[in-house]
Amino acid sequence: MSLNHWKIFLQLKDHISKLTNDKTMQINFSKDLVNVLQKLPPSYYTKELIKLFETQTNPPKEQKENEAKESSSNYIPTVIKGIKDKIGVAKEEKPKIIIPKWKQQSSSIQASVFNKTRHIILSIQLSDSEHSIQHLIRSLLDHIEEYPEARGKAVKLGAIRLFLRLRKTTTNESMLESIHEGLSSLGYANPVPKKGIRILAIDGGGIRGLLVIEMIKKLEELTGKRVHELFDFFCGVSTGSILAYSMAIHHRPLESISEQYECISKEVFQQSALWGTGNLVWTHSYYETALWEQKLKDHLGDHKLIDSARNPNCPKICTVSAVVNQTRLSAYLFRNYSLPWRYHSEYLGSSHHEVWQAARASSAAPTYFDEFKLGNLIHQDGGILVNNPTAIALHEVKLLWPDTPIQCIVSFGTGRSVLSTSDFITAPQSANTTSWANKFYKILDSATDTEAVHTILNDLLPPNIYYRFNPYLTEMISMVETDSKKLQQLKRDALMYLRRNEDKFQEAACALTMEKSYMQKLKDYINLQRDIHGI
Repeated sequence: MSLNHWKIFLQLKDHISKLTNDKTMQINFSKDLVNVLQKLPPSYYTKELIKLFETQTNPPKEQKENEAKESSSNYIPTVIKGIKDKIGVAKEEKPKIIIPKWKQQSSSIQASVFNKTRHIILSIQLSDSEHSIQHLIRSLLDHIEEYPEARGKAVKLGAIRLFLRLRKTTTNESMLESIHEGLSSLGYANPVPKKGIRILAIDGGGIRGLLVIEMIKKLEELTGKRVHELFDFFCGVSTGSILAYSMAIHHRPLESISEQYECISKEVFQQSALWGTGNLVWTHSYYETALWEQKLKDHLGDHKLIDSARNPNCPKICTVSAVVNQTRLSAYLFRNYSLPWRYHSEYLGSSHHEVWQAARASSAAPTYFDEFKLGNLIHQDGGILVNNPTAIALHEVKLLWPDTPIQCIVSFGTGRSVLSTSDFITAPQSANTTSWANKFYKILDSATDTEAVHTILNDLLPPNIYYRFNPYLTEMISMVETDSKKLQQLKRDALMYLRRNEDKFQEAACALTMEKSYMQKLKDYINLQRDIHGI
């Protein structure tokens, strides 16, 4: 009932009192009113309503005490007092919200992070010195690395828009490098230069990565372009990660990569059986892990992955390892980019590790090298979980360029044989039983299988977009093979495969070089202006 309804109710009572002197009628009416009040929940009581009752029902001072006792109006103030007490109790019973100290500290830290982020961005806007702007950009990136939540705040405050404007107005190469790194760290991806996204995925396989180098040489020959110009996104696992960093970050010639790869393999994989077995018992690694790490540092460098974003001609790269010290075995991605704000990958990952560390983690093959610890995570070779990373590459590019079509996917395997690993076991088997060794090798085959992913993608993607190259080998050599004759045979198998698949390579080369339409270029221009002006 509203306040107006109560006023009408009380006015009606006054009129009844004036019209009749019948005390019984007045008492019955007041009792009915009291009953109604007592049945109402506290939520219906308001200060105005109580005040109204007090005004309407308090007896005049000149009224005699015996008449007051007789009058039923005196029941109402008692009820009102009860209502007040009831409201007071309800208020007292309401529990106080006590904020824990840790939460108060967390709120103060968040406020501090937000204020510092805003201060740096405002300082960049107001600064006239290019040297000062570069220093401030570095401060912002360090701040984001320390407090990842600051990245979202920076994007909200217009950091991407600010960097795009600076990029448009400056010609200073050093400052442009800082801006490119800043944009990549904030999750901004430049439009792809061709018709759509071009992906290169490379399987694991140790020394058999030489096969991949021979096949990529063919693509460079057919297109007249270097490999880092042919693809927008590189994804590799194990040996594929080392090749991806060599080609995409360092832009080394393929012939040079092949020579260095053979040289490093011969140094690292030369091991006496006695010494290797001793290492395997004591350190769980057959080969000298320290030497392998030093070779990776020399070959790939110790700069951070995100630093490669300073070069606008460097493609996006992710490499895969397997984290083995969590509840579930899970893939971990080493990226040289950050995903756009509000987009979340299905895979853990970071862009703040060093390049050699990423390659080391991705190629930490069990029994060959020690597992590799980074922070609280222990990494092993990504091939034990994802030996064909093409599906991961597709997942990542759809987050980086959600509105851009796929132009071409080229997936390279590191060789296969008609016989599986388990077929090489020579121990006689009963028709109805299998040995533990046989079971182990079959599980290993299943875990490191690369063709299952290929079968799925081949069914889902159009043939003029998806190309998988994985040669059959005369002999399925070990991934740590150092015999020169066997390595030469490996290259001959690659050349034979290239001759048989000449048409397929021609098609892939054509798909990789398709140019953008004028409408696509216009759309890119409109999107850029929208990002710059915050439309």
